[in-house]
Amino acid sequence: MKSLQNAFAGDSQSLHPLPDELQQTIEAFLERNTKLDDSDSQRLHEDLLSVHNKYVATSPDKLGAFVHVLRLLQPAIRGEKRLEDWWLLVIRPVVDAIGHNRETSQDAREFLLGILLFDADDDKTGDSASLSAKFLGRVMEAYMARSKVPTSEQEEISPEDEFIAQELESILVAFGKKKPLVSILFVMR
Repeated sequence: MKSLQNAFAGDSQSLHPLPDELQQTIEAFLERNTKLDDSDSQRLHEDLLSVHNKYVATSPDKLGAFVHVLRLLQPAIRGEKRLEDWWLLVIRPVVDAIGHNRETSQDAREFLLGILLFDADDDKTGDSASLSAKFLGRVMEAYMARSKVPTSEQEEISPEDEFIAQELESILVAFGKKKPLVSILFVMR
């Protein structure tokens, strides 16, 4: 975590692209910690929140690099509450707005797909399925809010809403292609 803090404490130029040594450190961390327990995941979450609050919230030009780090660390961020925190704090503001660069949007999309898509054979407790369904609902809510059908000739869909709806739809389509049965069941609810 020290290397992450050091990287984000520097200027934003040093984060684009993310330094190879930082990526390697994150990969090594994930390899060493394939089965994080809840307390380790909480500690990671708190460390990431600290980095975000200290360096990213005050310097929006570091957001892209931070979303990339979140995407890389997503397998180690466990628990609905922790993931919901990142959804509210970082991911939804990226996927439900315009003005972010393509790489940042793609990283946020991949973060979400990492939650939505799971291996049913490895989900003995059903926790991954439940989490996927909850986040699918959140993405659907955001999509529905942006894809309103005009009710009169005077009412128009803004270009911003149309663009964001298409971006959210691409996430839903990617999910639907990988989990068609779950998608059908969700729609039938």
